[in-house]
Amino acid sequence: MGVTNDDQGSVGPTLFLESTPLDADEAFCTDVFDDASGEYRVVQFTAAQSFESLREALDVQLERIRDPSEAAVIITTPQADEEATTSEVGEGTPLYGFQVDPHDLTGISVAFSRLIEKWDETEGTVRICLRDIESLLPYHDDDLVYRFLNTVLATLQGAGADVHAHLHPTATDEQTLHMLKSLFTQVVEPGESDATAATATTEPKREDTEDPSEATTATTAAMSDAEIDAFLDSTGYGVLAFGGDGPYVVPMSYGYDAARRELYLHMSSFEGSEKQTRLEESTAVSLVVTRYERPDRWRSVVVDGQLERLSSEEVRDRNVHAVFADSKLASVDVFSPDPSEISFEWYALTPTDMTGRQGAGSL
Repeated sequence: MGVTNDDQGSVGPTLFLESTPLDADEAFCTDVFDDASGEYRVVQFTAAQSFESLREALDVQLERIRDPSEAAVIITTPQADEEATTSEVGEGTPLYGFQVDPHDLTGISVAFSRLIEKWDETEGTVRICLRDIESLLPYHDDDLVYRFLNTVLATLQGAGADVHAHLHPTATDEQTLHMLKSLFTQVVEPGESDATAATATTEPKREDTEDPSEATTATTAAMSDAEIDAFLDSTGYGVLAFGGDGPYVVPMSYGYDAARRELYLHMSSFEGSEKQTRLEESTAVSLVVTRYERPDRWRSVVVDGQLERLSSEEVRDRNVHAVFADSKLASVDVFSPDPSEISFEWYALTPTDMTGRQGAGSL
């Protein structure tokens, strides 16, 4: 995509854990404006304010910082109307507003998708703040919010956006908090700066605890082939990473045939599809499948291999539909064009390597 991220130090999304309420007078998180140079665009996801109050507050904010090229707000409210709003702030900066019912996760995704498509050929950075992600929890199951955020983060990062989020830990229970934290490359605790915060690794780190016996159990172990087979068979969704220039990852449902040790994916294709472009360059991919419950109870499997498009005869001979029937929904939204413009193809992921790790509590 045309959207680029000039912040070469950014390696993934950051989560800021907040101990006090965010300043309601700051229409946008100040992080989206920090060290901005050249063209840049900002997006704020929030449930806190009306479009008009956000516009007025941002107008005041821009008196002391350099105006972005464009700005947008996505506001969740049960009183949402379906019309997008356009206004101006600062020195003629366009401000786009979207109001979406918090029950409508697809509507939230569509709002992000419209902005991505609008800025597809633009230069400069796109900086996105997910300010009130806990506001979705009263409306949806925790696991659904997790999968939704997984989809949104992967899509926005894949488009080159610089994304961070804010979360009040007291808004959820400990298990859900750990699950949401696992989506982010970096987690900044209250009182820390993003310069001093620890960066997440591919394995969940052991949390500090006052209970020494709990700390000693938070070790890791390799998964056997049988454990990997059972885990892949029971999970049904993960994140698919493509090769090429720059990272590109998408949430992906799959079916797993343990007897053949082969995975089946049903992938969309349309004009300008990034997935299709990457596959034309290389069929090498990696599928990452993780489940996280607590610091000592988690599993993570990485499947490296080649994607092969299946003919209708191969789909029938391998009983792909029956295998895929047990898959789970990887995402709850569609970042794509009109459905009439999309075709779907079956692919087999033939592993060249499969590795798995698990916490001691998963043994």
